[in-house]
Amino acid sequence: MIKIMNSERTLPALLILTLFLSLVPLSGTAAQERDSGRPRVRIGLYTFAPLSFTDEYGRANGLFPSLASEIVKEEGWRVSYLEGSWDQMLDKLENGEIDLLMPIKPSPGRELAMDFNRESVVEIWGQVFIPPGSGIQTMKDLDDKHVAVLDIEANSRNLVVEAAESGVNVIIEIYSTLEEVMDALEKSEVQAFAAPQYLGLNELRDFNLIGTNILFSPFPVHFAVKKGENARLLEDIDRNLELWKRDNKSVYYKLIEEWMTPEHPQVTVIPFWVKVFIPLCILGFLIFSIVSIYMKETIKRRTDEIRSALSNYRSLVQQLQAIVMRINTQGRIIMINSYGLSLIERREEDLEGSTIFELDLLPASISSAELDGSAPWKDLETLSCVKTSRGDQYVKWSINRVVTRVDNTPSTEILCIGIDITDQIESERALQRSELQFQSFMSNIPVFAYMKDENRQPLFFNKALQELIGNTEKDMKQKDFIVDSRMKEKLKQAEDNLFTQKSEKESLEYEIQVPGEKSPRYFHELMFPIKREDGTLYLGGVGMDLTESRAIEEQLNQSRKMQAIGELAGGIAHDFNNQLAGILGYTDLITSGISDARRERYAQKLKTAVERASEVTSQLLSFSRKGKKENRQIDVNGIIDELISLLSHSLNKQIHIHFDERCEESQIMGDPGLIQNALLNIAINARDAMNNKGDLYFTSSNITVDEKMSALQGYAIPPGPYLKVSIEDTGEGMSREVREKIFEPFFTTKEEGKGTGMGLSMVYGTVKEHRGNITVQSTPGQGTVFNLYFPVEKSTEQKASRKGNSEPSLGSYSIAVVDDETMIRDFLRISLKDRGHRVSLFKNGLSFLESLDRGEGFDLVILDMIMPEMSGVECYRELKKRESGIRVLLSSGYSRKEDVREIMKNDRVLYLQKPYSIQDLIKAIQELMTE
Repeated sequence: MIKIMNSERTLPALLILTLFLSLVPLSGTAAQERDSGRPRVRIGLYTFAPLSFTDEYGRANGLFPSLASEIVKEEGWRVSYLEGSWDQMLDKLENGEIDLLMPIKPSPGRELAMDFNRESVVEIWGQVFIPPGSGIQTMKDLDDKHVAVLDIEANSRNLVVEAAESGVNVIIEIYSTLEEVMDALEKSEVQAFAAPQYLGLNELRDFNLIGTNILFSPFPVHFAVKKGENARLLEDIDRNLELWKRDNKSVYYKLIEEWMTPEHPQVTVIPFWVKVFIPLCILGFLIFSIVSIYMKETIKRRTDEIRSALSNYRSLVQQLQAIVMRINTQGRIIMINSYGLSLIERREEDLEGSTIFELDLLPASISSAELDGSAPWKDLETLSCVKTSRGDQYVKWSINRVVTRVDNTPSTEILCIGIDITDQIESERALQRSELQFQSFMSNIPVFAYMKDENRQPLFFNKALQELIGNTEKDMKQKDFIVDSRMKEKLKQAEDNLFTQKSEKESLEYEIQVPGEKSPRYFHELMFPIKREDGTLYLGGVGMDLTESRAIEEQLNQSRKMQAIGELAGGIAHDFNNQLAGILGYTDLITSGISDARRERYAQKLKTAVERASEVTSQLLSFSRKGKKENRQIDVNGIIDELISLLSHSLNKQIHIHFDERCEESQIMGDPGLIQNALLNIAINARDAMNNKGDLYFTSSNITVDEKMSALQGYAIPPGPYLKVSIEDTGEGMSREVREKIFEPFFTTKEEGKGTGMGLSMVYGTVKEHRGNITVQSTPGQGTVFNLYFPVEKSTEQKASRKGNSEPSLGSYSIAVVDDETMIRDFLRISLKDRGHRVSLFKNGLSFLESLDRGEGFDLVILDMIMPEMSGVECYRELKKRESGIRVLLSSGYSRKEDVREIMKNDRVLYLQKPYSIQDLIKAIQELMTE
């Protein structure tokens, strides 16, 4: 109900008003005469206080009717009000039963059926109201809170939108009346009420609610008419509103202050029938009013006091950061506050009829006998573990019996107050875990650690030290194990320096003799002071057993010494062999020119002595590792298989090793250890180039090096049969500058300390020692290929047999050679023309494709894989688009395996690895052209 007058002014106002109205003559006929000729305006009225409502006298009242009354004075309207609900007024406007509707908020949907005046009457803000003490003041305080709104006031639901923009989740509860909202607030079903600001300022303070700083969704309200009708009414309204708004003392601002500000009492106009009725019952009404007002104010004041106290109590209980729960003696839950509900993740309606035994809220040790009083309490304070979706929540309970009175009948209840101590429990457990981790660390650390108090007595010693010098405090005196007596004094002096704070640390190395061990141990100890918060000074120490590292150091020094001796022996043997070679040569000359038997015998003995001396130098060279240790027939494929087995257990699992292409004859003469080390060094370099991820390919093949191939390799190897071993990786590749220096001693691209630069130098030396050659092909970003050539020593019969093999006969073909290397093009042109073929040369794929487009035809194309402008792969793809019947012989010194595999899936394609002999080329052409 709208509050019309202040109670203190009601009686005097009514008296004065009654006396005044009793003197006013009633003249209905005259009023009717004045009304004739004025426009008749039917205004729809619905309850939207204080903007519009019907007061207790049945008269239209509020801000909009008051403004309409002022406009009537200026424009001469004849006004009648039709009252109803909001939906009824909308229907009446649509049906033409009313001319003007107020108040109303414009919206896109309403503008389809209505016209609005231009000037807004007032702007309405939404505001959040709360019970005293709830603590809600900002939008963030509404997170996960239930907020009530009135069904008629849909704009308040915009609170959800504005809250969501701030990352706040608000739960809206809709009610029909203010009384339902107040009841929900008292029962803590909702924590706040969202309503128009004027409603809170004029009404909600009577319900002991206070406004917050949370304002939202302002919207203007207007007058409205049916679409396309009564435009003159809107013009009259806008004209008057524009004039009033220019003058801050106009009636518009007075009515705004009167209706929209709660501090100003609102004046009501007594209707006509009251003027007739009041003079007849003024005396009885005055007496009744005085008594009623007094009783009403007294009851209201007491009710407000009780309601405020109860609201404060409920608010305190609901906001308390602890579980507050009342149960009866059977264990059924009577009440539980919001904090408790949020902790156990339940709603109040879900707990109806439930017991603490069903929900496992209190510890299982509390029995029903303790609750009903048939058994004494075991614990007034106890701990329980509550299972939630967030995990185990630990609650410390304080439980007491309380006696309440309902209708003067005493009743026993159990009051349970629980405090969530989960964080405390977790902190204690974390501390325990930290302690266990520290103990585990100190027990397993491979160094010795201890701590002594101010009396130099051991407080702590770890497992390593305990196992070294004993388990008891008596055994913990390491001075008893020190070999040198002078070192014992140095140890005592070091401790004195630390306890007197003359130094911050002391470092000592000494020998100790552990009982039961034959040899002494070398021990390094670092001591330091430990100052606690109370000022107490302790001594800490860590030590390391250096016995093993000393032994390794000695072995390393011995190895270096032997290496130096070997170098010296090698140098001596080298120079001595030079001398012996001259002596032996001249001895042969003397021997061949002597006819005297005696002198011939002396010369032969001299030659024998020289040969024996040569054997001594051979032994020196063997010691210095200047030559191969072995020179026997070995199977290189078998060595590669062993190496792959070794690498598969040592390389990263993301490196895939392949050995799919292998020859049948892989026998050579050499040292298997040196060969395996050479291949291993290349594999390790490939691993580093691939960053432990990629593919590593091993291949072996039998080839014949002819004069041309020998020339292409700079005559590093003579013509003949060779075993070719290729090692290819998919790593980052090398630049030309790096590729030219990789075999130089001490050259490396690795970081300092991660490589000596001798690996590939050793590989180069091993290959050269086996009278072979090594080449490398690499492009940045495309991987690297190492090719190793080892001579194959055939028997005389085998060589004769090979010579007997005639070169296969071929027909005459038109062959296109596509290669960017001039030397290779010329070599192929001469070799193929000598065998009767027609040869056309192209330096890149583009020029070859242009010749095809001009109509030139070829039986076969020898296509290089890597060329500028257009690679062999790209050229082959363009060739395939032309659906040409040309057969393709792919050739390359280096190519990616996946590129070759992609092309080799097609028919009429063969692959020949560079470098190759002319015999290999003719054999490949024969195989390709006879398919």
